[in-house]
Amino acid sequence: MATIKDISERAGVSMATVSRVLNKDDSLAVSDGVRNLIFEIAHELGYVPVKMRHLKVEDGITIGVADWHVLRRESTNQKLSDFTKMAERCCQFPVRFIRLFYGQDETVDGVIALGYFTEDETSYLIRQSCSLIFVGSNRRDYLFDRIMIDHESGVRDMLQSMTKDQGVRSVGYLGGIYEDARVRIGEKRMRFFESLLKENGLFRPELFLVGECTAKTGYEMICRAAEEGRLPEGLLIGNDEMAEGALAAMAERGIIPGRDISVTVYKDIETRFFETNSCDIVRMYTDFMWENMLRCLLERVEQKRQETITMIFPSKYLRADAKGL
Repeated sequence: MATIKDISERAGVSMATVSRVLNKDDSLAVSDGVRNLIFEIAHELGYVPVKMRHLKVEDGITIGVADWHVLRRESTNQKLSDFTKMAERCCQFPVRFIRLFYGQDETVDGVIALGYFTEDETSYLIRQSCSLIFVGSNRRDYLFDRIMIDHESGVRDMLQSMTKDQGVRSVGYLGGIYEDARVRIGEKRMRFFESLLKENGLFRPELFLVGECTAKTGYEMICRAAEEGRLPEGLLIGNDEMAEGALAAMAERGIIPGRDISVTVYKDIETRFFETNSCDIVRMYTDFMWENMLRCLLERVEQKRQETITMIFPSKYLRADAKGL
């Protein structure tokens, strides 16, 4: 088991400096480069914090969830309640989950990182905990545990079903782009679908409805498209939030998904819960994937494994009449 002395020797700094950095002592006068180096070496050596060496059931475990690349800050991550229930099935200790926000240090025992992260953001995540798993990341190394998602497979299956099985002749997209100083959410999935339609000779720019990533925008865009006669025969909706508004607009106009229009909802971390039984779905993250992710992370938190793991899961296309199968 790695010690503070081991980290000190590798980093070329005193043991006291290592101890204070690992305990997140912000009063210590040390450069960000040295601070990041200490955390990186601790992670590489598999350093286990003192608390985790003597963990008692009553202490519990806290997991930080870095979701700022897949979910707006002001939105609620409803998935955290599901994580808690799943954790109860695979951990002897009570586990609670909190959201992490870049630049705000938290006291956590492990980190789930959802989406793509820059090196600076990764350094921040490592500072929070040496037990770290990336989900759907852009990393190409094997320094961390990773869950990789084949995002494209489910969308390709959906398009084939629409055009070949359902006889859809025009296919559109309803999606949102959310952007702040560091993050642009929603563009990657939109650009992939655009390229896929072009590849199949089906792209029509007037059928791409893109705006703010809100239920209100989804509602307004469907209303406008219906009034202008621009609703396609098949529609992929890029996220839960816009789908909620879009389906409400269709209901008001008597447009029935599955009868009048083929609708597929792109469901990623499923942060909103509402009725989509009439729609097909492309599910990015299944419960099976989430459960394996939690088991993988908790193995590291509970010191049961030091080797890194990479797991790959396909996205799933599900027809509305087959979701219960």
